[in-house]
Amino acid sequence: MAEKKQSYTEEELNEMIAWFNDHANQLPKTMQINKSAFTPDLVSCIMQAKQNLGNYKMEGSFLLLRQIRANIEKGENDLL
Repeated sequence: MAEKKQSYTEEELNEMIAWFNDHANQLPKTMQINKSAFTPDLVSCIMQAKQNLGNYKMEGSFLLLRQIRANIEKGENDLL
């Protein structure tokens, strides 16, 4: 039988949303997340992660939130 792959949990997502809410004053409107990913609206990344909760094939939206958070924590948010 195929092993069920896990995605991020609702608890992890809620913790991430809480972090973003707590740091709202530090969030740029747009961000070059990495060399290949840009977001014109950080709020849309959160909405995508909410929509994709439980779907391991669509875990990329949560991984981008992690990367955005890491960029902000390191002070490496490339604003456009």
